[in-house]
Amino acid sequence: MKRIWLILMTVIMAAGLCSCGKESYRDGSYRAEAKSYDLNGWKEYLAVRVENGKIVSADYDAVNETDGRKKTEDAEYQEKYRAAGLGTDPADTAARLTDSYLERQESGKVDAVSGATNSSRHFVQLAEALEKRMKNGETGEIKVDLGE
Repeated sequence: MKRIWLILMTVIMAAGLCSCGKESYRDGSYRAEAKSYDLNGWKEYLAVRVENGKIVSADYDAVNETDGRKKTEDAEYQEKYRAAGLGTDPADTAARLTDSYLERQESGKVDAVSGATNSSRHFVQLAEALEKRMKNGETGEIKVDLGE
């Protein structure tokens, strides 16, 4: 009888833990971008895809106002960033932020990147805006004021 009671309690506790987890996201494609270009002519964005309630892909970058090139693909910009001695560059920063997001599945748990404080903060702002929409299944694009 004790053994049955123990098994029953274990099942009840496990079910309780599963239901206390965070709300899952609705499947679809979501995109958030800054409302405006920053002082250097870049507009940041975050695009995510959700499948089976989980974020399966994330693309974080910025596009240039003048020619539409991506910050992570701009070799000259990358070199200037590295030369500043910050220990990172836009491509590295984007990869680290998106990897952390995919692993943790929640903006509040994303690891900030040392040397990229503004990018880390902007990433979280964009992700927070998307998460509200992902919970409700509001796909498509949203503009976010990043406070620039």
